[in-house]
Amino acid sequence: MKPFGKAKLYSSAQNVPFDDLFDYLSDAIVILDADLHILMVNRSFIDTFNIHSGRNIIGSELSRIHLALFDNPTIWENINRILSSQTFINEMLLIERGTERIFLMEFISTVIPSISFTGNPGIMISLRDITTWKKTEEALKNSERKIRTLFEEVPSGIFLFQEDGTILNANRASLEILGLARFTDLADFKLYDVMCSRDIIQDLIRKGKIAELTLSCNFDRLKSETLTSTKKSGVAYFQVVFAPVTDKGGKAPREFFILFLDITAKKIAEKQLKERYQGIMSNLPGIIYQFYARDSGEWGVYYVNERSQEIYGVTTEPLDTWFERYGACIAPEDQERWFDSINDVIRRVAPWEFEGRFLKPTGEEMHIRGVSQPVRLKNETVWNGIFLDITDRRKAEEALRMSEERLRGITSNLPGIVYQFYARDSGEWGTYYVDDRSTEVYGLCPDPLDTWIQRYSTCIAPEDQRRWFKSIEDVIGRVAPWEFEGRFIKPTGEEMFIRVLSQPVRLKNETVWNGIILDITDRKRAEEALRRTELKEVRYHSFFENTCNGVLIYEPVGQGEEYIIKDVNRVTAALLRTNKEDLVGKKLFEEFPDLPNPYVHDLLYRVLTTEKPEFVTPLKYRNREDFPWISHYVFKLPSGEIASFMIDVTEAVIEDTDPGSGAGTD
Repeated sequence: MKPFGKAKLYSSAQNVPFDDLFDYLSDAIVILDADLHILMVNRSFIDTFNIHSGRNIIGSELSRIHLALFDNPTIWENINRILSSQTFINEMLLIERGTERIFLMEFISTVIPSISFTGNPGIMISLRDITTWKKTEEALKNSERKIRTLFEEVPSGIFLFQEDGTILNANRASLEILGLARFTDLADFKLYDVMCSRDIIQDLIRKGKIAELTLSCNFDRLKSETLTSTKKSGVAYFQVVFAPVTDKGGKAPREFFILFLDITAKKIAEKQLKERYQGIMSNLPGIIYQFYARDSGEWGVYYVNERSQEIYGVTTEPLDTWFERYGACIAPEDQERWFDSINDVIRRVAPWEFEGRFLKPTGEEMHIRGVSQPVRLKNETVWNGIFLDITDRRKAEEALRMSEERLRGITSNLPGIVYQFYARDSGEWGTYYVDDRSTEVYGLCPDPLDTWIQRYSTCIAPEDQRRWFKSIEDVIGRVAPWEFEGRFIKPTGEEMFIRVLSQPVRLKNETVWNGIILDITDRKRAEEALRRTELKEVRYHSFFENTCNGVLIYEPVGQGEEYIIKDVNRVTAALLRTNKEDLVGKKLFEEFPDLPNPYVHDLLYRVLTTEKPEFVTPLKYRNREDFPWISHYVFKLPSGEIASFMIDVTEAVIEDTDPGSGAGTD
């Protein structure tokens, strides 16, 4: 438009060529005349069907360009309907053979202008490649189907609800967890009315953030107040994940979902496990701990049982200094070994064991044992272990050591050996134990133990063989004490005399004789009429108590001015007409002032200083008619104590002193 005076002059703008607009269309377009010759195609058509550059298809029949998409009878039937002015299909969905491309094809009947200004019928076909859109649509449908399947089949309960708590949807698992049969059972309730946690749920809704937590639900209260149709009872526990349904527009969420899992069984199991753990730990003579050593060189403890103060006097807190405080209580003589053991297992990543003396902060002394096993993690090693109070065990071991030392002292000074003989109800008999000195005293090795009694029996002199076996059969039959004296010929041919003494102990299916075989050769050759038996304390305390002779052990005071009675057996208590408890701990000469003095005092001093055993002539401990005459064999133990084997020789003394017996008196 241009101004021209008071009027406006209009003129045509420059025409935009139709072909240029036609090529800019994104859909592939082909225009056909009434003979189905191609009048026009746009660039998108050429590119879509990959028609070779330079090939001119204008004027060609559509069927001659051999496009796979058009090799379909339905298309040609529809084209013929257009040409014959019949009802036709405006749109078709077709899949191209070979490429699987999906096209939306549109058919438009048009008029082709001519020079004579008479129009001829033509057809415009528009093709849009909707493959990506269709696949996306299908993928979306599959995704929605999977989500629906997941929603229904997942074993966790799922609630979709609004900001005010109105439940929009719930899956099958949520109904089962709540003991409901139908979703309609939830229709009139808010979510927090169902989950028993109004304040917690409302707080989560206000914050609108993803959260994980554990909720409890009292079904008995719900059943009486809201969910009357629930089949559940008691208290249940749920592991819950809360999340808002986000809005792409950035608006505050108004819908939310909760995923929850019933963990009641797990909670109960955890409670029972914790109670069981606490029960075990409360009865252990020690504490458990978890020690770590990091690759950086740092080490300490992750966990220490709360009984640390009760047992060891070391408080658990602060935890980061516990190990140093505990280690400071290790006895000074064990400190170096303590730290060396720790550094060694850290370096080798090995199991740890330690025993030592421990001094409580109160000064009380105890013995501990630490054991642990390592577990290698990413940047550190963790030892799970236990510290045990082994004070009682160490005391018992020390008592056993003293007992064994006494046993070795007794047996090493005996003129013979101790043994344990058994006779089973089945008729089998043999030996359970034979003193190691069997080789030294009798020339017979204790091993093999199961043939020792047979080998020993073959060394009994021929004239005593029958009496030997008869005595064994007799005591087995009567379950009686065994005594035997006879001649013994060593495998070397050396001759000696032996005396066997033992006491039976009846057990379930057998009888066991604890006894001693003495070398009485010197006594026989010296024709000494003194009968004595010597008893050795065996590895078990019962042997000391059950032996047939008295055993008295006492400890010298100073240089032997007095002696404290340390131990006696039953026979000794009977000989001294008192109880064992009334003797132990008493002073010998103070308790028995009637003992011959200085005879006994000098004899004990000689044994103490020379360490040579001596026989004691018969004597009485008290000048009373009811006290027996007792003969002793006295010797010194490696522990420094004095031991006496005591034999009641009253009958022998009476016979020797009785004028009617024809014997003289010494």
